[in-house]
Amino acid sequence: MAYTYQTGTANHLIHWFALLETFLTALGWTVVDGTGTTTVTLSSPGEGGGRTKLFIKFRRGVGALDDNVYCRVQDDLGGTHSTTEKIIETPGAGAIPFEYWMAADKDKAIVNFKAGADYTGSYVGIVEPFALAVDEEEQMVSIGLHTLGAAGTGHVLKADDGAWNQSLLSSEVTVAPDKDPLDNSISVVAVKVYEGTVNKCVGQPTDISGRIQICAGLNPEDIITTGYVGATSTWIVMGTLTHRWCMRTGGVVPVGQLEGAHLAHTNGLATSMVDFEAKLLAFMTAVGWTKIANPAPVEPIDYFWYCVGESGIDDIYLHWTYNGTTLYELTAAEDVALTHETAVQDLYITPWDFPTYYFITADRDCLLVTLERAGAFNWMWAGMYQLFLPDPDSYATPYKVGTPARILRGHGGVWNEGLGPLADGAANSSPNLYDGVTNIVWQYPVAHTTMNVLVGICKYLHYCDGPTLSLMDTVAIGGRSFRLFAQTAGTWLAMREV
Repeated sequence: MAYTYQTGTANHLIHWFALLETFLTALGWTVVDGTGTTTVTLSSPGEGGGRTKLFIKFRRGVGALDDNVYCRVQDDLGGTHSTTEKIIETPGAGAIPFEYWMAADKDKAIVNFKAGADYTGSYVGIVEPFALAVDEEEQMVSIGLHTLGAAGTGHVLKADDGAWNQSLLSSEVTVAPDKDPLDNSISVVAVKVYEGTVNKCVGQPTDISGRIQICAGLNPEDIITTGYVGATSTWIVMGTLTHRWCMRTGGVVPVGQLEGAHLAHTNGLATSMVDFEAKLLAFMTAVGWTKIANPAPVEPIDYFWYCVGESGIDDIYLHWTYNGTTLYELTAAEDVALTHETAVQDLYITPWDFPTYYFITADRDCLLVTLERAGAFNWMWAGMYQLFLPDPDSYATPYKVGTPARILRGHGGVWNEGLGPLADGAANSSPNLYDGVTNIVWQYPVAHTTMNVLVGICKYLHYCDGPTLSLMDTVAIGGRSFRLFAQTAGTWLAMREV
């Protein structure tokens, strides 16, 4: 059944257990033990069907702990193997009304309670696995628990080495959010769970976020909207202080990076700089960019790439120059008069380095290019980010374009504002030890360095790192190919090719 969200007030814990049973069975779960009681075990075949070891158990505490609900995952009715229980707290020994929020599909259940001013919640079920070739169901389903009371820690039913009930850590992009000055939006970031070393990555709990830090004007139970016009998700804020998170209440399922309809890639051998410029012109023209001569050129090669973007309503100017001896330079500009421009990024290459190999990826939003010199591949990226704003088409182009280190106009209004990359969990993460073969490709998000605001993703630029990966290796994921072409801070970068 489709993911469903429900909220309300339970009269007491006995009432809530009845609500839980009705809610989950309507979504395709089966009560296998304890129907009508406060100790209930349910099983599910999973959203994909065919699962035989997906069981979740909820029980009420006893004695002095009767205000708590304990939940876990297990592999059969009797709980031959199970995870450590997590606690969800209610007020008044579970005998008075309390507010609850819960959501589920046939893969998992998410439950949150409010006791006084405090919120506690847990996630029981399957996480989205980051390993593609796991044979054992207990590992393939990658069962975990989510609780913000312990900074997102949980347990996996069966770990990569076969050990049962292994402790997990959680990780997410660790920038503390402020409201974006452009529209007061808050970025909702994903969370992943892993065993303690990043190449033992279980996966991503779905329909919940990573932690949200303290943010002025953001309160528990506020609703956050993410996504794009016509494809938005809504999230409710749970928790207080730094132990806050979101659960999805409705809308579309977030799918990560959006691909431009005009995404294209080319690579080959350029015999000379003149030859490379001709190949670049042919490629960019085919994608939909227009070459515009600089009205006041300074460098021997000095012109602009112009495009209306994938949206068709933007004005993207990329300033492309070569100083005649050693440096290609690429910036984002406001116009051909260079009224405002980002700081330059350099690609070191000399005319005497040709013939040399080139790799170029672009759509109508951005350009990523690398050239080989002495066995190394220097690179530049510029263009429009995939923004985290709910409606990026509502804002002028300068707020949306730049380089990995600079945005043309910051969301606070400052021109040529500094940005910083957020490389969460990428280092030494491949191959994932859950199957030993899956290489994980991470997005390349950037944030303002002067305020805690996420800007967006540098499209088609990724991290993909591990001890067995080398320069010019390709990684194939779901029909897409990514090529490792450079390192930053010791971590491999990958370019999307096809």
